[in-house]
Amino acid sequence: MAYLRSLCQASRMGLALKNQPFKASLIQARMVTLKAVPAPAPSTANFEERNISLGRPMSPHLLIYRPQLTSMMSISHRITGLALTFYAFVLGTSSLMGVDAAAAIANLGLPGAIAFVGKFIIAFPFSYHLVNGIRHLTWDYGLGLTIKEVYLTGYVTLALATLLTLLLASKKTEKKQ
Repeated sequence: MAYLRSLCQASRMGLALKNQPFKASLIQARMVTLKAVPAPAPSTANFEERNISLGRPMSPHLLIYRPQLTSMMSISHRITGLALTFYAFVLGTSSLMGVDAAAAIANLGLPGAIAFVGKFIIAFPFSYHLVNGIRHLTWDYGLGLTIKEVYLTGYVTLALATLLTLLLASKKTEKKQ
């Protein structure tokens, strides 16, 4: 250490080390003094208490925001995706068990209005997810990304999904013998 200190002092005074080329890189070394400090005691405060003591605001909850068309459609797209997954699971499982679910429902002989409402409830997630998925594909191509176009396509998506659902729900089902 003393040797390194003397090299640093020599470089400060401008003395050259001509006959010692391997020590030339040591001339640029600086003196560093380290001081041992005891480690601070671990904090027992939790995340919220630390933020309150620092004067930071608490994170707002989702319910303070006004619902927007875009956020509600995004959530609805995910929910309809889950509903379609459930439909596929139930229909697939019933088919594996040898039950023809569509024929069983058709043979119940439900009144027209109840059958229409039931078909509407089943068809809407499919229609909405289909039309909104096409909307998302157009976004992937970079089309319709301005705020005005996003809202316009949102309303068009809702209208087309409703029309497609009405079309699917109004289709007559035939009873199987």
